[in-house]
Amino acid sequence: MREDGGAAAMNPRDALQAQLSDVEQRLSLSARQQVLWESYREAIGALMADQYRMDPRPVTRVDAVKQIQRKVDVVRNRLSAMEDIAEAASALYEGLDPDQRKTADRLLPGTVPALYSGLATNGGGSGPGSAEGRGRRDRGGPPPGGR
Repeated sequence: MREDGGAAAMNPRDALQAQLSDVEQRLSLSARQQVLWESYREAIGALMADQYRMDPRPVTRVDAVKQIQRKVDVVRNRLSAMEDIAEAASALYEGLDPDQRKTADRLLPGTVPALYSGLATNGGGSGPGSAEGRGRRDRGGPPPGGR
């Protein structure tokens, strides 16, 4: 990201992409390492896409148990995506040389997006892709990516 904070004015997805590009550039990856980086970047992208995806199920009144199960499913999917990120990060890190690892130690953890699970809802969703989540960000709430 730019030192002047210019990325802060971007939407969260664009800011994360800019941050990933900056980290990629600072790591000065070889062709072999670039393959590992792309796997990491794809894992990050999958989590972000899931967090922005609206629930395709119709908004209908369902019983409490089904509402809770939907929330459990969301969290389970997000945990799986985080595990994929950790696995890709580990493979990337193992492929880095000692100087690159120092850079990764400083910068790579900041590229992992914050999780949103829709916990503060009444059967709807409050993640970043929902109207409630968008409103919260518009009022200064946390954006995806924790930035």
